[in-house]
Amino acid sequence: MSNKLYPLSTFCLLIWCFNSFGQEFHKHFEVAESQGTEKMFLTLSSNEGVSYLKSVRSGKPLEIYGGIENDLATNSFKVQELGNTKYVEANLTCKDHVGIDFTKTLTSSLFSDNSSSKEKWQINLSESINYDLNLSYLMGSAEIDLSGLAVERLKINSGSADVLVNYSEESMNSVAMDTFFVKVNLGDITIENLHLSLAKEVIAEVGFGSIYLNCGETWNTNSNITASVGAGSMIIQLPPDDVPVLIRIKNSALCHIKLAKGFEKIGHNVYGNSSYLKSSNNFLEFSIDVGMGSISFIE
Repeated sequence: MSNKLYPLSTFCLLIWCFNSFGQEFHKHFEVAESQGTEKMFLTLSSNEGVSYLKSVRSGKPLEIYGGIENDLATNSFKVQELGNTKYVEANLTCKDHVGIDFTKTLTSSLFSDNSSSKEKWQINLSESINYDLNLSYLMGSAEIDLSGLAVERLKINSGSADVLVNYSEESMNSVAMDTFFVKVNLGDITIENLHLSLAKEVIAEVGFGSIYLNCGETWNTNSNITASVGAGSMIIQLPPDDVPVLIRIKNSALCHIKLAKGFEKIGHNVYGNSSYLKSSNNFLEFSIDVGMGSISFIE
């Protein structure tokens, strides 16, 4: 078993570029293809701008392109290899945003137009290995398309960024996902086709922002969804009526909770739909904790 810390020159390629989204993209970083690599732990953070993440049919576990030229970026990368697993840390930023923190983003996020930002990032992941993803977006926006990927764990943190998580090609996760975690402070997170993640545990946390969670279609295994809301809001679109659903609620006098039609009270702050009352096999269980915010379940 090896434990190697490689110099950046082994992994960085800074001269290749292409045109995408009507803008020229420059390659800022890559992890080259190597035999025996089975998994990557990727910790990636972006301070500002627009980020896109998707799968590609490539032997390279990671490629990062930027809409800004390399001499305008102050990115940092770290790669470590342990056996057949790679550990990668990537911080994406340009010189204009060095030292930016969450407090400084508040005014900027209110008056800036993220769609016109030149700070755009394209992150390509390979379909051929498994991933543990830890993604953080301070401000701006991100589109995360997990179609074709094998993600064992997913963690997404948003400061004031607007984040979309989706399986656009409606192809399910290639492996069973242990944990699907999303947290937002002031931004908005939208999750589509959650059922395609094959997640056993889903955790969604809202501070002052909002989360829209579309559970998608059929659930074939028991799954737990833990949702907590401080002063923000969450909308949960339930799966079809034939999926058994159980909801447990911990609330306060200052919150607002709205259940969809067809739920019956079966205990103290416990509700089940008609399918759950008939059969509790392969059911979807929600544990809800709301402070001053709101949660709505819709059909």
